[in-house]
Amino acid sequence: MLQKEIAIVTDSTADLPLSLVEELGIVVVPLNVILGEKNYKDGIDISSQEFFEMLPTTKVHPRTSQPSPGEFSEVYTKLLSEYKEIVSIHISSHLSGTYQSAVLASEMVDGGKITVVDSQGASLGLGLAVVEAARARNAGAKTGEIIAHVKAVSKNQVFVLSVENLVWLEKNGRIGKASSLLGSILNVHPILRVKDGAIVAHSKVRGNMSKVLKSLVEAAGEFVPYSSRVSVGILHGNCQSRAEELRTLVAEKYQIDEITINQIGPVIGVHVGPGTIGLVVVPLL
Repeated sequence: MLQKEIAIVTDSTADLPLSLVEELGIVVVPLNVILGEKNYKDGIDISSQEFFEMLPTTKVHPRTSQPSPGEFSEVYTKLLSEYKEIVSIHISSHLSGTYQSAVLASEMVDGGKITVVDSQGASLGLGLAVVEAARARNAGAKTGEIIAHVKAVSKNQVFVLSVENLVWLEKNGRIGKASSLLGSILNVHPILRVKDGAIVAHSKVRGNMSKVLKSLVEAAGEFVPYSSRVSVGILHGNCQSRAEELRTLVAEKYQIDEITINQIGPVIGVHVGPGTIGLVVVPLL
């Protein structure tokens, strides 16, 4: 049951299915996607599927921007008319200015009632932490307990991914230019990892996509032992069949309590591109 004392807020980079957002009572603040002269609110003015369908025809590389402090303050002000407190959990401050916008907004509104958390994660890495926060809140947890849950999920999870083309990360300044050459040489695919809130190179794989998917599971196993009871997130850039194949591989290694599979949203999609496949594994607390 939804508790009305504490509001749980996140941003659209959490890439959570709408059904889960509505079920758990999570408030999502959208980031912006800029395609040419048009600005779209992520998940409101443009869906994930629409974004990936538009990509091949866009002549200008799409850009993103975080919500302004003013946009956050509007959300916070409205929520504080219904709730006593707010816990606002956001994409890593190393990857976006969203966290800082939220902090500024909290100071503008009522810093004593708003706690802003840097998840040090992104996409479903952030999303699964937010889900845990909402469930803890709905079970009656207080602010300190909720934040402890978020930090535990963020600290203990492993998030690995592979992109079809590193040019997307390089163009948006999320990885070095030299690394962008890797994905175009001799059928070499990068395995990347979110570490301490940033995207870092983990390994590289030569071969087809099946080898890449197996390598993602192997990389996860380096940080979360096989046979552990886990929650799993699988994210994909308009490649559902890869996500289903990855689901099968993960199920062979882990005891899965819950699995969330979702297409990457437009904002994350701008930075990683189509064909991306990612895996988040969280050992149960």
